[in-house]
Amino acid sequence: MRKRHIQLLVGIVMLAAVFLMGFGVHQLNVKSSDDKAVAMKTMSSSSSTQIHSTNQKQNIPTIFIHGVGGKLISERPMVAEAVKAKKASWGLTVYVRANGQINIHGTLKNKNNPIILVQFNNNVAGEEQDAKWLKAVLAELKTKYEVENYNLVGHSMGAYAAVYYAEYFSQAGNQPQMNKLITIAGPFDGILARRRYHWEHRVPRWELKLWDDSENLNHVGTNGKPAIIHPEYRTLLQKRNQFPQQVAVLNLFGNVGSGHNSDGTVSTASARSLRYLVTGRAKSYQEEEITGQNASHFALHQDNKAVRQWILRFLWQDKTP
Repeated sequence: MRKRHIQLLVGIVMLAAVFLMGFGVHQLNVKSSDDKAVAMKTMSSSSSTQIHSTNQKQNIPTIFIHGVGGKLISERPMVAEAVKAKKASWGLTVYVRANGQINIHGTLKNKNNPIILVQFNNNVAGEEQDAKWLKAVLAELKTKYEVENYNLVGHSMGAYAAVYYAEYFSQAGNQPQMNKLITIAGPFDGILARRRYHWEHRVPRWELKLWDDSENLNHVGTNGKPAIIHPEYRTLLQKRNQFPQQVAVLNLFGNVGSGHNSDGTVSTASARSLRYLVTGRAKSYQEEEITGQNASHFALHQDNKAVRQWILRFLWQDKTP
């Protein structure tokens, strides 16, 4: 009888042990499932963030700035073809008043490679002032429109202002990061003196000192350094080691031919002197000479198919024409 009681007790203990083991396995499985769910959720969240970042990278806005005497009409022809081809889209129009007040119209939401056109209402203030205004515009774009990266295109004095900005102001903490830079007909080492008469009563007298170059007077070495260094070039030379290293540069300039070696306003030597300023700093540098009937200074941004193709491919296709 006693033996039967012992056997019954042993059976109850074994049954309890099996029950407890099963409960433990169940709890382990639940915990594993929970851990797996958390892991999957984390992975999903990480993937979502990565995709979002990738989409942002594919839609970097491009800012256009004009030269002395220019307006929005100076910039639109350069990008209209890309918009028509759906490689880019109209985004913002920025007006900078003479007192520095900034007015912005448009949106960047749901835009494919949005274009930002900038107009300096005082369009004869000089390239250094334009660079300061550009700094203020970019600070506002970063703060109010969450622009973190951008491309920049400048024509004539706008090209000089872009390089001046890159060297003197782009490192500031309130500035977004420049990705690509296109300079068109940039007068980095002077403007042809024979064009001075055209501006004598339109720009401040001090600014006329920039018209200090002559056709075939200057030349550049294989490294791009000009034989004659004018004061405005020296200003850029002083800060060449501050040019941002992540920027890919395309330098376009015109040559009307017939031995002029200029676009009628800027000599090829002045435009090509950019090479020396950015070599060893920029991520990459390439220069292209535009020739033919529409290679003059103003035709380059108004009616030159080669310029439009270079802009489209360098910014959005990474191919050469």
